[in-house]
Amino acid sequence: MPGTSGRRLSRHERRDQLVVLGVRLLETVPFHALSMDDVAERAGVSRSLLFHYFPTKLAYLTAVVNAAADHVLSLTEVPEGASAEDRTRAIITALVRYIQRRRDNYVAVLRSGRSVDPVLEQVVDGMHRTISLRILHSIGVARPGPMALVLTRAWLAGVEELALLGEESGLPQETVIDSAITTLWAVAALPDFVADVFPGDDAE
Repeated sequence: MPGTSGRRLSRHERRDQLVVLGVRLLETVPFHALSMDDVAERAGVSRSLLFHYFPTKLAYLTAVVNAAADHVLSLTEVPEGASAEDRTRAIITALVRYIQRRRDNYVAVLRSGRSVDPVLEQVVDGMHRTISLRILHSIGVARPGPMALVLTRAWLAGVEELALLGEESGLPQETVIDSAITTLWAVAALPDFVADVFPGDDAE
């Protein structure tokens, strides 16, 4: 996977190249079977150079999962100037579209990665927490308590599953998105959720 222009890649460009390659490889190769030798060969670099950038296989896998999580977070940023309802729909729409468009990548890197090592689990958990907080803020909850956040993260896990199963079942994407929004408001109306919203926040 050499540089297309033939020029020498910078350290940053080479590192990014190796990470992108890892994201692609994990669509077809399980985490435990991913070989650093294979990564080096496909990238057209020596094994020693690969370990110069990533001293361990876990360091490499962490960079790969981090990159995938950061990409999802960049897609689900809250749009500027949108109404509350539009912000909520925009976040959910971006997430559902990405999961369905990049299904193999999402399942292989982000869903499978969390079970490989606690370090990778922390990366994925951090992504889920950030998206959950964005969703909560979009519905007027700026300071959720532990239960409100847990319920929202459980809802988010359901949205991931809904997106995957919805695609398998041939459900229209808008139907999946509408269902995710409806269930979000149902969660926000639960007594345990409402009781865990700090004064001054508004989940209505």
